[in-house]
Amino acid sequence: MQKENVHRVLIKRYQNRKLYDTHNSTYVTLDDISKMIKSSLDVQIIDNRTKEDLTAVTLAQIIFEEEKKKQSLLPLFALKRIIQEGGESIKDFFEKTIDTGVSSISRAKEGAEKVIDRIKDELVPDDDGNILQEVIHRTQDFSKKIDEKIKSTVESVAHVASLQNEIRNLRKKISYLEKKLTENEK
Repeated sequence: MQKENVHRVLIKRYQNRKLYDTHNSTYVTLDDISKMIKSSLDVQIIDNRTKEDLTAVTLAQIIFEEEKKKQSLLPLFALKRIIQEGGESIKDFFEKTIDTGVSSISRAKEGAEKVIDRIKDELVPDDDGNILQEVIHRTQDFSKKIDEKIKSTVESVAHVASLQNEIRNLRKKISYLEKKLTENEK
């Protein structure tokens, strides 16, 4: 599939929908492009005739194919949310998700540093042999608490998405029942 490691791979899409790797002078499939991306290559796909950038569309096709193979890249609630919010908010959705994760990691790091400082203050100088064990024990406890917090946050986000879906379905049912009542009154 590749002759050598390249920073950017240019793929041309022809009118017959074939994808051509210009660097390696060979036709490629969506699966090949997926493998390139997974190996951290920067891939750009353009229309050979119009020179239009088709990278985003092609990556969406790859995600679609991965979902069909049951190799889910995104949780179902995230896919639904992306569709509900439209194109502009896809970027926002991922930025918020990443920002939340980075913030959580930063808070966890700060918390761990505070715990380590507190442990250092509590230890007596002749406890050197137990310092490492105490740090490991407290770090494990702290890690468990962080894991539980992340798990509960993910579950609550999934629950909110599920509730939104249920509310939408209930609204449809209410609308249907109101329509039936109106028809029966006539």
